[in-house]
Amino acid sequence: MGIAFFCALASALGASLLRLQNDPVVATQRVTGVVEHVSLAPINPKAAVGRGIYYIYDIRLQDDNALVLVDGDVGTPHSIGSVVPIERQHHKHGVDTYRLLSG
Repeated sequence: MGIAFFCALASALGASLLRLQNDPVVATQRVTGVVEHVSLAPINPKAAVGRGIYYIYDIRLQDDNALVLVDGDVGTPHSIGSVVPIERQHHKHGVDTYRLLSG
C-alpha cells in the first residue's frame, strides 16, 4: 500500500513537471508583495536530499491582493511584513508562477 502511494505521488509530480515544460513562459512582470507567513522547508530532513533547506513564503500581492506561495533560499530570509520584489511568470496556457527576486 505504501509503495503504491509513493508511485502515485511520484507520477503526479512528474506529470506536473511535464505540463510546465509544455507550458512555456510567454510574459513576465515585476510585482511587489508583503510577506504574511514564512515556513522553513522541508520539515523532514530526508526530503531535503538534492535541494537543501529553503523558505516558503505566503506573500500578498500589492497589485491584486492575491495570496501566493513563493520559495526562497535560506541565504535570503525575509521577515513578516516586509515588501519583497517578485517576478510573475505568465505561461502559455494561462497559469501564473512566481519567483522571488533579490533586491
